[in-house]
Formats: sequence, C-alpha cells, structure tokens
Amino acid sequence: MSEHKDVVEDYAAHFSRQDWPGLVALMTEDAERREAGVPGSIRGRKDIERDMAPGAEISRMRMEVQRMVEEGGIVVAEGSVELTKRDGAAIHVVFCNLFEFQGRLIRRVTSYSAVEGTPA
Repeated sequence: MSEHKDVVEDYAAHFSRQDWPGLVALMTEDAERREAGVPGSIRGRKDIERDMAPGAEISRMRMEVQRMVEEGGIVVAEGSVELTKRDGAAIHVVFCNLFEFQGRLIRRVTSYSAVEGTPA
C-alpha cells in the first residue's frame, strides 16, 4: 500500500476510536474539510477537531474504507460509517472522500456522503 493510502487508513482508525487529536495530527495546520452540498468549509486543525466530534446523541462511530484509488497527491476512498445512537439505533452512511495531500499530510478532505435508505 502507498504512503498516502496508509495515512487514509490511519484517518479511518482514528475516526473509529473517536481520537480527534490523532486524526487532525494527520493534517496540515491549515487543512480544510468540506462536505459536498454544504456551503463553506471548516479550516484549521482545531476547528476540524471541534467539527468532527459527534453530538451528545451519538455514542459510537465506526468508519470502514472498502476501496481506495490514488493518483499523484490525491486518494479517493469509498466506504461506510456506522453511527450508533445512545438509544441503540444505528445510522449507516456511505461515503466517497477525496483526500488531497501536501507531502505526507492531508491538506483537504472533500466528503460526498448519503444516509443509506434516503433518496439522493
């Protein structure tokens, strides 16, 4: 596996442990995170860390990457996220994330996602 793909795997592992400081350590200081269809973006490690933390209704989050494609400094990762609510209900989200790298660190993440079972 390539160095960049290894970083994306680490990103998913930190996400699944809800280790937000570890996750943002994989990013440049001025990293940017955006979700397709949502105006604006989140910039900087501290703001990304604050934005990634789940709300009080979520007790667990798990990310799994099923496949990755890399070209140059870009990795496209397809996968799913399982959110478990405090009442035990589960929400299954599918995603395709575009990771742009600056050296070994993630410079920008653009996320395209949908909750399974909802119309696109």
